[in-house]
Amino acid sequence: MPKKPTYKELEFRIKELQLESEERFRQLIKNSFDMIVLIGADGIQHYVSESCEKILGYKPEELTNIPVIEKMIHPDDREKTMQGLLEIVAKKGVGGVQYRHRHKNGSWVYLEAFGTNQLDNPAVQSVVLNVRDITERKHIEQVLKESEARLSEMNATKDKFFSIIAHDLKSPFNSILGFSELLAEQVQKGDYNGIEKYASVIQHSSGRAMELLTNLLEWARSQTGRMEFQPEFFELNVLVKEVLALLENVAQQKSITIINNLPGILPVFADRKMVGTILRNLISNGIKFTHRGGEIRISSQENDGKMVVSVSDSGVGISREVLEKLFRIEENYTTAGTKNEKGTGLGLLLCKEFVEMHGGKIWVESEVGNGSTFRFSLQVSTD
Repeated sequence: MPKKPTYKELEFRIKELQLESEERFRQLIKNSFDMIVLIGADGIQHYVSESCEKILGYKPEELTNIPVIEKMIHPDDREKTMQGLLEIVAKKGVGGVQYRHRHKNGSWVYLEAFGTNQLDNPAVQSVVLNVRDITERKHIEQVLKESEARLSEMNATKDKFFSIIAHDLKSPFNSILGFSELLAEQVQKGDYNGIEKYASVIQHSSGRAMELLTNLLEWARSQTGRMEFQPEFFELNVLVKEVLALLENVAQQKSITIINNLPGILPVFADRKMVGTILRNLISNGIKFTHRGGEIRISSQENDGKMVVSVSDSGVGISREVLEKLFRIEENYTTAGTKNEKGTGLGLLLCKEFVEMHGGKIWVESEVGNGSTFRFSLQVSTD
């Protein structure tokens, strides 16, 4: 028969079990992913579990006996954090407040606290908080918000894109179809009066349709990531001359003089096709909004390691209200030229897109009746 333990042996075993239990509890608290905090109604922390060092970088003694809300909580979050504590004190809530707590390295850690009121418990006499690090969760939430905003913007861009296609592409093709039918009828009748006029309308409408289709294709490629940015060293003046050759006939029809003031040798490091699109759109706009007999000047200057290219015209100018709408797809502002030339609304958007892909900027200076100057920056070649 087993020997019956003595009173002292029982007392020792009980103390041993208590110590084991306390150690087990201490280890659980120490290695918990959350912090256990005891805080008074005045906001003074009386106890912080050891896991605070893992979450906040501070040792427990550095966070005890201090007004934590005043000293450690982000200024923008102090009011709601105090309100959450007061609601627990008043037994009107259990917390769930999210706030930013200072890390010892100076950064901010997002925390979420739930608690119970144990102020009336003689063994505790505090509000007991379970505090969790939710920094990663907040980061994911922010990423999701940004993705949602980008998706919303992309949907708006897509809707505007299709609106431009439906409205602007239909008009030139209607002209082409309508006047080609008239032209065919006149030829069949052997009546050649007016066919030159019809052919001219078809030519201009075809040119406009081609311009729109080109811009639409380049815009779509840029938005879907199918247009690769391929910078290279090339002579800007050579590219300008190529673009001017394409637009020479259009300028001659309005007796517009285009003056190329670029230096003979002007090397830049950029995507040649994109810069060609920028120049084509800016010079084309200059021709469109300049009266017969006017002029367009192309010049450049170096500024802080960037080459700033300017396209200036002596045209009708742009009002302050219209200037604010340029380069914005949500506005898609278009207006007729001096010979009622129609715009696509995409040219300047493409210019902005391509300039920014180069890390540059594009801007315009203008006033009504005094012409306009569009400027954009490119990286200067040092070779």
